[in-house]
Amino acid sequence: MSRWKSESALLSRYAGSGVLNTIAGFSAIFVLMKCGTSPVVANIGGYAIGLALSFFVSKKLVFRSNGRFVEEGLRYLVAFFACFAVNLATLYIAINEFHLNANLAQLLATVTYTALMYAVTRWFVFRSASPLLKHER
Repeated sequence: MSRWKSESALLSRYAGSGVLNTIAGFSAIFVLMKCGTSPVVANIGGYAIGLALSFFVSKKLVFRSNGRFVEEGLRYLVAFFACFAVNLATLYIAINEFHLNANLAQLLATVTYTALMYAVTRWFVFRSASPLLKHER
C-alpha cells in the first residue's frame, strides 16, 4: 500500500475512533448525571472512560499496535496531558491575546489538540506500529 493510502487509512480510523469516543464519553456523562452524580463528577467519569476507550481503540484498531501495554499506556497518558496542555494554552491565547470569540477559540483549541494528539500517538505512543505500517502494505 502506498504511504499516502496507508496514512489516509490511519486518519480515517482515527477520525472514526474519535466519533466513537465522543459518543461513549458523553453517554457516560449523561448516564452518571441521570443516576444522581454531580455534573463535575460525571464529567470526570465520562472523560476517564473516554480516555481509557480512546487508548484501547487507538492501540488495537487505529494503529494496530502489538507493543507493550503498560509502556504504551504510560506514553499515551503523557501524550494526552501534553496535548491537553497545548489545547488549554491555545484556548487561552486565542481568547486573551487574539480576542477571538470563545466558540471559535474552542474550535481552534480542539483542532489543535486533535491534530497534535494524532501526530504524538502516531510517532511516539504507538511508534512500533507506525513506521511503514508493515501490516497495511
